[in-house]
Amino acid sequence: MDIREAKNFDDIEEEINHWWIRTRFNYINEIIEYYNSSNINIVEYGCGTCNNIYHLINNSPHSSKINSIIGIDPNLENLDNPVWAKDSNCFFDNSLSSTHKADIILAMDVLEHIKEDHTALKEWRNTLKPDGLLLITVPAFQHLWSNHDIFLGHYKRYNKKSLHDLANSAGLKVVKIHYIFSFIYPLVYFLRKCLPRNFKSNGDLKKSNHIINSILTFMGYLEYKLGGSKNFGTSVVGIFKIGGT
Repeated sequence: MDIREAKNFDDIEEEINHWWIRTRFNYINEIIEYYNSSNINIVEYGCGTCNNIYHLINNSPHSSKINSIIGIDPNLENLDNPVWAKDSNCFFDNSLSSTHKADIILAMDVLEHIKEDHTALKEWRNTLKPDGLLLITVPAFQHLWSNHDIFLGHYKRYNKKSLHDLANSAGLKVVKIHYIFSFIYPLVYFLRKCLPRNFKSNGDLKKSNHIINSILTFMGYLEYKLGGSKNFGTSVVGIFKIGGT
């Protein structure tokens, strides 16, 4: 989660129970299953508030397969491990040299914050082992652009084709790509077209009613089990590996 939205939650435990965050955990678990190894080194670019790393250490069914995790974020001020990661093989830094090689790279809602996204993708590719996998999520469709994107410092939104083509130009091959959060797309579209242009956003991620949170969590899991959406959603998710077209 973006650090700018962290103030909407009391602590990381509250973050990881939010339906949007929990839905993304499904795709983190999926890429570990795709990689199919019992000794995995993971790098997360743009780790933000570290809820993905928390999940990998404490909640993922694949925690025992993870050898090490490196969280990278230029906005990190404290590089010490938090209490929940004290006894884990987890490290944090503001940058990462390509001399470090990862089995799996996570870059979840990061690429849209980088003006030179092609350069970033090439750097991530250079951090991958030859058989490594890269998981990317980005916000979908430029027609959903709103003050929410401006608040979070986005440069653009993507669709399947634009992300596919960008990854291919950086020397990455698509393993799987589709849309997610299709079940909230109509509402998001309506709100972003109807809200006044001067509406000020402090982020879309906020605490939600327990019942609504449970329903949306289930819908996110069901969408994941059905393989995502081919045609629409509010995010694009893709798994990539090194290689050409």
